[in-house]
Amino acid sequence: MFNLIDLYILKRFSSRILFLLITISSIILITNLVEMIDNFIDAEMNRKEIFNYYLYTLPMIISYALPMAVTIATVLSILTYIKNNELIAIRSLGINYFRFTRSIIIFSIFISIFHFYFENNIVSNANRLKNKIVRKYNIDKKNHKYKKNNFIEDIDNNKSILITNYNNKTKTANKIILKEIDNNNIISRIDADKMTWDQGSWYFEELLYRNWKNKSNSFRLIKDTSIMLQNINPIYLTTEFIEPEHMNYFELKSFIKTKKKNAGNTNKWEVGLHHKLSYATSTLILTITSIILSIALRNSNVSYGIGLSLLIITMYYVILIIGKNLGIEGVLPPLISAWLANICLLVVIIYSYKQYVF
Repeated sequence: MFNLIDLYILKRFSSRILFLLITISSIILITNLVEMIDNFIDAEMNRKEIFNYYLYTLPMIISYALPMAVTIATVLSILTYIKNNELIAIRSLGINYFRFTRSIIIFSIFISIFHFYFENNIVSNANRLKNKIVRKYNIDKKNHKYKKNNFIEDIDNNKSILITNYNNKTKTANKIILKEIDNNNIISRIDADKMTWDQGSWYFEELLYRNWKNKSNSFRLIKDTSIMLQNINPIYLTTEFIEPEHMNYFELKSFIKTKKKNAGNTNKWEVGLHHKLSYATSTLILTITSIILSIALRNSNVSYGIGLSLLIITMYYVILIIGKNLGIEGVLPPLISAWLANICLLVVIIYSYKQYVF
């Protein structure tokens, strides 16, 4: 049960988080606006579209700002108790550090649960809607050259398919090439301008079939036919053209299972899957790290607290980025790479607790 001390600590801690969350989110939002304003002008976007763009961007910004806000709020809370001698007074009553910070830790657990829900239901949907605006006005010029324009996939060991673009609204793919290869030689090829999903298979109004088997060359035009392409369906094509952050945890998990059936490389997607869980948990890990290091610091100077907060945040995000890249490149297993930052902070927690707190 929470007593008056717990409620006192929780009230001050939650108010700091709210203030810092609004402040950090505002800074990120204004910085992004300054960076993107030229793109908005070049794209001739109206005020309504710019408002919608930031309406859909805001959930992602809040998701980024939340771990930062919790970290800074935790450090400032502990240092304030040290400055006001409240920590000494509470310790003199025989209350240990864990009992003293119990309300902060429990509150951080609820924040982590909320963060997971927020990421997988609100942020992922907002990212999809934002991506539609980005594609419509071509405003993400920095990353445009790295966007995937064509879909290429191995259907089985000797067949591959290339699709130039796909419209999920009409469930229609355009400019399709289907090849069959034997000993590095093309033995058959299908070319079509369009195929449409219809009752579990792909319908072709017209396709050109060419065959080079037995060193002969033959071709024929086939009309009104359907072809079953293993695991290539509208859901698969839709998810193939978007990033992991545009899907929620369960959509991404289902997509990975489908992609593995085609023997495709799933490192990027598996890292994204495990990252969704590890990033939500980061709020709790950062809270405990901040508590331990703040107590170990034993300095009530606010400048030291801000410095410590920035050190923890920087360390976490640097390791996070390095870990994700190592996982995508296959240097580390996806599970380890996604959790690497949390694991490193756990090592810091255990060492600092034994060395300075226990």
